[in-house]
Amino acid sequence: MKKAAVLSIISIGMAGLLGACQEPEQPGGNEGVENNEAEASTDEETQEETPGDVDIDDAEIVLDFWNGFTGPDGEDINQIIADFNEENEGEIAVRTQTMPWDNFYDQFRTVVANNEAPDIAIMHLDSIAGYAQNDTLTDLDDLVADIGFEDEDFIEEVWQAGEFEGSRYGIPLDVHPLGLFYNIDLLEEAGYSEPPETYDELVEMSLAVQEETDAYGIAMPVFWPSNMIFYSSLMSHGGESVSEDGMTALYDSPEGEEALQKMVDLVFEHEVSPTDVQADGEVTLFRQGNSAFHINGIWMIAGFEEQEGLNFASAPVPNFGDEEGVWAGSHNFVLPKQDDADPERQEAAMEFIEFVTENGARWAEAGQVPASISVLESEEFESLEHQYNISQQEFIFPPTSPYYGDTWGPTGPAVDEAMLDQISPAEALERAAREGEANAEEAAAEHGE
Repeated sequence: MKKAAVLSIISIGMAGLLGACQEPEQPGGNEGVENNEAEASTDEETQEETPGDVDIDDAEIVLDFWNGFTGPDGEDINQIIADFNEENEGEIAVRTQTMPWDNFYDQFRTVVANNEAPDIAIMHLDSIAGYAQNDTLTDLDDLVADIGFEDEDFIEEVWQAGEFEGSRYGIPLDVHPLGLFYNIDLLEEAGYSEPPETYDELVEMSLAVQEETDAYGIAMPVFWPSNMIFYSSLMSHGGESVSEDGMTALYDSPEGEEALQKMVDLVFEHEVSPTDVQADGEVTLFRQGNSAFHINGIWMIAGFEEQEGLNFASAPVPNFGDEEGVWAGSHNFVLPKQDDADPERQEAAMEFIEFVTENGARWAEAGQVPASISVLESEEFESLEHQYNISQQEFIFPPTSPYYGDTWGPTGPAVDEAMLDQISPAEALERAAREGEANAEEAAAEHGE
């Protein structure tokens, strides 16, 4: 087997090669920024443009739209915006400002405080509660009713997650869950034609691949997205992440310990993964055909499709426990808080949101699951093989709390140390829970709670 040889490439980062977006770990803070995406991009500057063949000076209303789609998915959203601008030429024009997500969140609260906020923005689902709590988002209840959006129009869980303290602040654009990617050729060499559905099957097939080929079964990441994999394993074992108010860590439990131990065992007991897989090394191995399985976000589709010679398919993440459930995030439309908000501009903003929602199948091509039920059930979406396969899972979103990120955040380094065999799963989770609850208490005190 050539495993010793491929170890030399594991530490090579692939950030510049990824197709769309990643979810870096955020170690806390009370803004709900845990697991936020950061599109792979070398351009750190804000880009402003008005998509479409239109003259912005002719429009009666010009809306500013902030987002962090700096990867190829930015091209997809801009094409949808171009269609909207051309369809509404002379009436409404949408001007985009695209920036890395870190810059977006750094600037958002400042521009709202200075009454210089954009008309529309994209925000990650687990950030909404924190920004709503700090009075930087517009209550959308009446505006949503005006355009006729109802609960049954969207995936129930993601629609409910856009509410905070009884009011709506987010309108879901998509769902982006973890998924399983697998190398068709390696599985066939090992005698399998279908992907694993359970942890035991994952181990069995991985061992068979290693017996019959020169590849690893799977490469388990030491860093991101390890804590999203842990979240999924935790849900599959019947565990919980944090309490509804975000103040109490619930992952430090027998279910949590077993969930993390299963991940560690893939490396050190079953030996189907190399040890110490550094920054995107698991991506490198999969892209080069040196591992059969890869667990990552749906946003990896475009990058894998562009990889020459990679014959891959996608599927739901195998259940590490007895229950179904996988980590999922979501991009949401929000309207930043405005002093003396203009009803006509808000109405125009909602027209734009409605247009993008109706064209959700086109956005799904960027590597997303549409949040709209009608789009999700459309033939157009079902024709997107990878997106459709990954959509066939039980999505479990983080709790809606301003303090979720504070309490959950320390799981990132804790899981990583456990994956390096530097600390036991029990010790890792106990420490993370202690630090997370302290973070949440400090954040709540700063907010006067």
